[in-house]
Amino acid sequence: MISKKNIIIISICIVLAVLVAGYYFIFNKKTVEQEGSQQQNQEEQKDPQQEEEQTETPIIDTTTKEGLLSALDKYGKAEDFENFAKYLKIVYQNQWDNDESLGKKESEIYMAVTTKYFDTGNIDEALRISSIVFKEVPQGWRFRYLKIRCLEKMGRDAYNANDLVNAEKYAMDILQMMYRPEGANLLADVYIKKIEDNLLKGDKASAEYNIWYVWDYEVDQDRRDKLTELKQTIGID
Repeated sequence: MISKKNIIIISICIVLAVLVAGYYFIFNKKTVEQEGSQQQNQEEQKDPQQEEEQTETPIIDTTTKEGLLSALDKYGKAEDFENFAKYLKIVYQNQWDNDESLGKKESEIYMAVTTKYFDTGNIDEALRISSIVFKEVPQGWRFRYLKIRCLEKMGRDAYNANDLVNAEKYAMDILQMMYRPEGANLLADVYIKKIEDNLLKGDKASAEYNIWYVWDYEVDQDRRDKLTELKQTIGID
């Protein structure tokens, strides 16, 4: 027979086991409820913008003018010029650049960049944007012209500061893109100044070298007259 003492010990063990099991059940239930509540709160607090970003990006139909028009409008207004240039390149590859709607959209974005950056004096940003587009679409005249204007402005600023090295560099950057009077006239001004400096120093050889370097560029009449005058001063027929 089990002694009375053993019965008491067994009873105590049973009570302790029941208490431990009950505590574990209650604690586990609270933990599950807390985790569920936290998950619900996180779902409720999700940023709508994050959810929107996670949604699949609509595929742009590059086989239609309407699809490309939508892409130019979207990325141009967002100032995402890498993508804008990518889709504008497709427009030109398809020879749709003369389409009225696509041409108007390119012009609209070009004017927006010109007004926002070039016209307010932010030439660096205007040059950055126009260079992105020109790299992908060199045949597109609008952003090419904006890049030329930026380079000319930087070159004129350098020339006015008597920085002939950078002034010449900007002039050549323009002329390497294509012949433009902005580049040729700037280059002529740089070399007229160089020749005048050569003559002041009595360095006739350098003056002659410099005048022949720039002579064949097509420049406006005022600069041609000045070069002709310098040529006579040097004594070149």
